[in-house]
Parts: sequence; structure tokens; C-alpha cells
Amino acid sequence: MLINPFQPEWQSDLNRRHEALPFGARLMLLIDGAFVPRLFRQLGSASEPVLLFEFLPGCSKEAKEVSPFVVSFDPSDKSLVRLLKRCSGWPMLSVLTTYESAERLAKRLAAWCIVEVDGQNFNFRFPDTRRLPMIFETLTQQQRREFIGNAIGWHYISRDGSWSSLPLEPSTIPLSISDKATLDEIQFARLLKDSDPDEVWVQLLDRGARTHLPPSQRHALLSNALHLADKNGLDDILKIAWCMDCIEQSCQSDSDTLRTRLAEWKQETSRTENETSYRTA
Repeated sequence: MLINPFQPEWQSDLNRRHEALPFGARLMLLIDGAFVPRLFRQLGSASEPVLLFEFLPGCSKEAKEVSPFVVSFDPSDKSLVRLLKRCSGWPMLSVLTTYESAERLAKRLAAWCIVEVDGQNFNFRFPDTRRLPMIFETLTQQQRREFIGNAIGWHYISRDGSWSSLPLEPSTIPLSISDKATLDEIQFARLLKDSDPDEVWVQLLDRGARTHLPPSQRHALLSNALHLADKNGLDDILKIAWCMDCIEQSCQSDSDTLRTRLAEWKQETSRTENETSYRTA
């Protein structure tokens, strides 16, 4: 699992949000199909998912199987409820309160599936709810308006398995769909930095790392450990070794504890290196 399992009240909260819809508004689910391929095929005939990748040129059959998709939320649709339960533990579920149809919303979001940065195209992973908060924070006000349309609410399952929300500023004027989503290099660099703890965790797994920490605590620990490593000028090799130590020790993620542990770890590492050099000599 990449995030904590859904909190017990996740479904009742979703149902209440549906019951409280303003007149004319819809509750639309955005689901990232990359984590559970072909998931949309489990929906019954009452639900009609709209695949975002189908609006992109050259979309293959394989791409459709992992496409993000939009579907209207109906609490009485049992197949949809079963599908949502399969999302537990994966960063793949958002719900938007909007006045747009499923197809219009899907077209709007599809325009952001690929972004251009300095003449190169990149897969923009906003359906991944780990990436979503920083993506939204990084966008300019105009980009946000093109991204959300007339949505008045965007909630998503966060790393701790509970619902969180984006700080939307709903627009009262019609907004066009983006012709070409573009980020500058500063925006792109911020997004790359945001993904560092998750990428380091993948590297640690390759090295046999194991931990009893739930995903949300693990992420907080690695985020703060990396921040401290940067402040202390650790190179890439030492960063990985330091993060492995934090995971193996199941360190507390607060700054004071980590600073103390880093000082101890550097002393231990230096002592080990000196002993190795002595034996080699």
C-alpha cells in the first residue's frame, strides 16, 4: 500500500457530501486507473465512466486500461461502492463538486494529463493524490481556473486515509478548457522535489528496507530526513544510507529527534569508516 487504508468514515462522509449537493451540482469521482488497471470495467451498466486518455491523440488499448476516469457518484450503485473499496490503500480517489457534466469535466482534466516543460512533454500525475496538493499549489491562478473549471469543491483521500480538500476559489465566469498545459522550469522543479520521499522509499525497498510504520508516518519521516540531509550537505549515497537508518530505527519524524539521530549516525559512520581503513592498512 502507498497510503494508509481508508478511514472507517470515508464512505459515510462521501454519502453526506452527495446529500448536501447544491441545486444543479454533481458529485464526480476522479479515479486513477494506474494503480488498479482495468478497474473501470467492474462498473455496472448504471455507471458510465469517461476515460481521460481517450481524449488524447494516439490513445492505445493498453493506455485505456490504466487511464484516469471520471464517473458520477451514485450511493445506490453497488458496483461503484465495491469499486471504491478496492481503492483503499492507494492514492487514487478524488471527488469533485461541479456543475459540469462527466464528459465536459473529463475533457477539461484530460487537457492536463500531458504538460509541456521547456519543449518536452511529461505525464502530469494529478490523479495520484500524493502529488495533487503540490500540483495545485504550484499552478498559477489562471492555470487553476482552467484546471478546475466551475468546481466548487475538490476532496481527495490523503496519505492518512482521510478526506482532505484543495483550497478552491470557485469562478463565477465560464472557463475554457486549456489548449496546451505548460509549466515553467521552477514549477517543474518544485514538483520533482515533492516526489523525492516516495522515490527514495522505492530505492530503500530495493535495498531490502522493512518498517512497521504506516505509509503516512513513513512519508513524514523520509520527508524530514531528506530536508535535514540537504541542510547538512549529504551527497546522494549518504542520503540513501541516512534514510535507511531512519527507517530501520523507526525514528520519530520531528526535527529535534532527527537532528540528534543524524549527529549520532554521522559519528557511527565515521567510526566504521576509520575501522575499515585501519584493517585495510
